[in-house]
Amino acid sequence: MEKQKKIYQFKSSRLWKDSIAIGFAIFGGVSAIMGILGVSFTDIFDNMFISLVSTILALLCSYLAAVVFLWWNTRDSVTMKIRGIKVTIRQGDIFKQNGWKVIGVDDTFSSSEEDAIISHSSLHGQLIKQLKESEELEAFKDFISNFNGNVSLGYVIPYKDFILLALTHLNNENEAHIDNLNYESIMRKMWQEIGRVYSGKPIYLPILGDGITRFDGVSEKPSPFELLKCMLCTLKTSNVQLKAPITIVVYDRINEISLYNLKKFIA
Repeated sequence: MEKQKKIYQFKSSRLWKDSIAIGFAIFGGVSAIMGILGVSFTDIFDNMFISLVSTILALLCSYLAAVVFLWWNTRDSVTMKIRGIKVTIRQGDIFKQNGWKVIGVDDTFSSSEEDAIISHSSLHGQLIKQLKESEELEAFKDFISNFNGNVSLGYVIPYKDFILLALTHLNNENEAHIDNLNYESIMRKMWQEIGRVYSGKPIYLPILGDGITRFDGVSEKPSPFELLKCMLCTLKTSNVQLKAPITIVVYDRINEISLYNLKKFIA
């Protein structure tokens, strides 16, 4: 798992911009208190130049305090409300969570142990590995055999504490592909499907489509930030009614995501 560098969140230009108004508010509050007490910088310092410099420094300190305040609240995770649903984004290992774990798979729900078909580094591959190690793989294959043929993308199958999401289609070279134009509709259908099966349990998801998934129709694959925005926007517009918290667990590339920008985007 990539080591999270909390200092990265300072890179958000929007955080610095939004801190201006808060900084002025802090400075104004301090000035008001000083006014009530009958104290000013000119009273403290006889020299006008020093008074001016002190005022500027106080304003700068107020601004930096606002920057630190906003950064502190989004330094390692962010929580927001989307249509009354509590949504948290943080770093972690999805397999260590206690609740429904959404795993993106291909539309045939493949259970092959071959790395050439299901990459062992993918979440799908790690799930197969865990099932094999716990001697549950054959039972899983029997369960999946009940769903013969391809299913529509966005469809889900619950299995124990996993929700298997038909996210990609395997081509003749066993490469997982998804059409960039269809990603939004797949996410919207996924939320509806989760609402059908979740039974009130907490829901944990990775950044769906990140990793080795290939996006057709674009020259450059969407960034983790762009994928997260789409996941959150489709939840907002899906009209699904969920009474359980949702957590998007980021394993790698957490330092490429501005949590503050993400929260402001969805607000």
